[in-house]
Amino acid sequence: MLIKFNSKESGDFVMMSDVALPLLKMMGTSGMSKGAVSADELRASLSRLESALAQVPEKAPEADADQDGEEEEEVKLSLATRASPLLEMLRKEAAEDGYVMWQED
Repeated sequence: MLIKFNSKESGDFVMMSDVALPLLKMMGTSGMSKGAVSADELRASLSRLESALAQVPEKAPEADADQDGEEEEEVKLSLATRASPLLEMLRKEAAEDGYVMWQED
């Protein structure tokens, strides 16, 4: 499932729910697939998310063997890297006293 984020100051973007929902919980929301953060709550939600992401360890790239037995490096993106579009949106909206909404797409 995809979660679509939108706001007034930023462009819309979609994120896989297996990444988006944990990020929403880190922000202090219910973690549901539909919701919003108002201007009053935005800075606190951003701060909670940044703090939570700082606690998540970075994962190193893992090597996988392909069908020929050769190792192929598969880069695993950290949760902090995957959170970048959401962090950028939250920062822009916080600067403009805006809001962020999300829903299933």
